[in-house]
This record gives sequence, C-alpha cells and structure tokens, in this order.
Amino acid sequence: MGKTKRRVKSQQRRCRNHAQMMGYQRWLRTVRGNLATFYMTYPNNSQWNARSFTGVIVSAGKDHVVIQDEATGRTELLLYRNLDYVTIDLIF
Repeated sequence: MGKTKRRVKSQQRRCRNHAQMMGYQRWLRTVRGNLATFYMTYPNNSQWNARSFTGVIVSAGKDHVVIQDEATGRTELLLYRNLDYVTIDLIF
C-alpha cells in the first residue's frame, strides 16, 4: 500500500473518531441540566483504577464535560478519554 493510500485511510479513521466524539458532545449538551453518573477508568493510577462521578451536567466541550454535585456544590471537569459510559436520570 502506498503512502497516499495509508494517509487517506488514517485521515478517514481520524474523522470517524472525531464524528463519534462530536456525537457525545452533542448528546451531552442536549441533556444539560440532568443528573448523570459518569463511569471513568484511570489505568495508570495506583490509588483508584475506576471511579464514578455523579452530578448535574453543567456544560460539555470537545474533550470534556463539567458536572456539579448538588449535595456538596463541588464542580468537576471530566475528560472524555477516561470515560467508559454514562447513565442519565432524565428530567422532563
């Protein structure tokens, strides 16, 4: 396979991953204000490998989401690269 074909395939792969990330961002923006639990994995951390964060979705960026814990008032910034999955309690 020539260099041109490899470059095109890697660009297509990158675009597909970018589209998936944009999907997360768009979806989290539509459910902003709802209570959510984010399940995260931190593979190189010796204290805790997996952790969950619960809070109201404040905002969603290209590579992160900001949540606020209602009980403590604590605001946390979570990166998508550590995200495993999300559960959301929808408020209609």
